[in-house]
Amino acid sequence: MLDMREVLRVIRKRWYVTLPIVLITIALSAVANTVLPTTYQSQCSISLLNSPDVAAQAPNNGNPFLTFSQALTVTADFLGRRLSSDESAKELKARGLTGEYGVKLADNAMGPFLTLTVTGPNPAQVEKSIAVLNTYAADQLKAIQAEQKAPAGSQIASTVIVPPQAPQAQTKTKLQSVALIALGGLAVAFLSGFVAENLAGVLQRRRARSRKHGSAAADTDDEAPGQQAEPSLAAGR
Repeated sequence: MLDMREVLRVIRKRWYVTLPIVLITIALSAVANTVLPTTYQSQCSISLLNSPDVAAQAPNNGNPFLTFSQALTVTADFLGRRLSSDESAKELKARGLTGEYGVKLADNAMGPFLTLTVTGPNPAQVEKSIAVLNTYAADQLKAIQAEQKAPAGSQIASTVIVPPQAPQAQTKTKLQSVALIALGGLAVAFLSGFVAENLAGVLQRRRARSRKHGSAAADTDDEAPGQQAEPSLAAGR
């Protein structure tokens, strides 16, 4: 486990390595925050309602909100899958929908409720697109029943529960990207400081060994003349 005091010591000592990387990281994070687009999202919720013929039966007195059934939830799921198809995506694009859209059964839904979502970089376009998606969903519900030649009085209808909301900025993904850049840069700075510290230690040990070897070689050279003097004296005798 790293000692925090040791970490701070290394960072202070090798500031010339860590500081430039930290400054570059700050600059990159600022650029990313400016360059990465902010996305906007709008949602609306619709519900399927039973046919007039079913609603007219007692004791409903013609009120479709009193006749929710499992069949409507199945139909809502069917409609959601159709709206999510490639063919629907092409037709929606032709109608002017831009950005990304999604259709799903509402979370924790207790009935045939669908949530429609549109996300894009332009709030005005998102607002227009959610209206296009809402209208298209109602058209597809009619088309599905017309394909099966369902009698007019038995056809399921749709109604808006929550109207299209004003587009809201979605900053989570953008902030996550900026945070990832910042954390990555700080990690690189941290590791670079320790790499520099280790390299400095290796170089220092090499220089110490070089000085030691140099001193040993010098001592050997100093002893060599004394060893050669004895034969000369013997020759003189």
